[in-house]
Amino acid sequence: MKNILIFLISIITFSCSSGPKVEKNFNFSLDKYLGKWYEVKRFDHSFEKNLKDVTANYSLETNGKISVINRGINLKGEEKTFYAFAKQTDTPNFLKVYPKSFPIFGAPYNVAWVSEDYKYAIVTSISYSYLWFLSREKTIPSTTYEFMLKKANSLGFITDKLIDGQ
Repeated sequence: MKNILIFLISIITFSCSSGPKVEKNFNFSLDKYLGKWYEVKRFDHSFEKNLKDVTANYSLETNGKISVINRGINLKGEEKTFYAFAKQTDTPNFLKVYPKSFPIFGAPYNVAWVSEDYKYAIVTSISYSYLWFLSREKTIPSTTYEFMLKKANSLGFITDKLIDGQ
């Protein structure tokens, strides 16, 4: 609960500042995006502090919400699991994520880029404090990774702050 509150406060705090200008993608396919993603790189932040082997699994619920299950292993080797749900906005690649334990405030979740085959994705929020490189596998090929770095840089991110999620 504490991590969720810190996450929400951080998002609200940074929402007043300018952030990455993620393009609206009306061709984004939620159906293709659903499933398991490995968090290969990310910016360090409090709600995933010291977690490795981080995954996110997205599935469509019967009520139209998107179930979000994040898992990671902490320094003690224990699995930590976080449950949330997401809703699409009027812009298909812009979602709002709500913690299941505190579903009052939604945090922006913007898919800034996804490969044509939906194997790789860049996700951010509305501030420069949040950045994730996702893959359907635990690694990203070097040419794809270099492309993702350039894309993140073009959005204004300082990518030397990325840490390993695996």
